[in-house]
Amino acid sequence: MKASQTIDITQIDVPWIASMLGVGSDPDDFSVGFNALVVTVILLTILVFKLGFAKQLAWWKSLIVYILLSLGAGTMALVFFTWPIPEVLAVMAIVLAIYRGRLWWNRRQDAVES
Repeated sequence: MKASQTIDITQIDVPWIASMLGVGSDPDDFSVGFNALVVTVILLTILVFKLGFAKQLAWWKSLIVYILLSLGAGTMALVFFTWPIPEVLAVMAIVLAIYRGRLWWNRRQDAVES
C-alpha cells in the first residue's frame, strides 16, 4: 500500500492577489486564505457583471444570476487557485469602469449641448 502524498502549497506559484490573501502562507493548512480568495473572486465577478451588463434585470433574475455567478466563481477560485483569476477580474473591472465613466460623460455632454 502506498503512503498518502501531501501537496506542499509553498512550492506552488500563486498569483499576487492570492498570496496577499494568504493562500499558501501555511504549509500545514491548505485552506488558509481560500475563503478570502473565494469571496474576492465572487465580489469581483459581481462587480464586472454589474459594470458590463447594461440591461436592468428584475430582482429575481438578478438573484438567480448572482447565485450562478457565485457558484461558478467560487468553484473556479478553489479549483484554479494558481491562475490569475482575481487579477484578470480586477483589470476587467477597471476597464469597464473607465468605459462606463466615459459613456456617462459623453451622454452628459450631449444632454448639455441639446
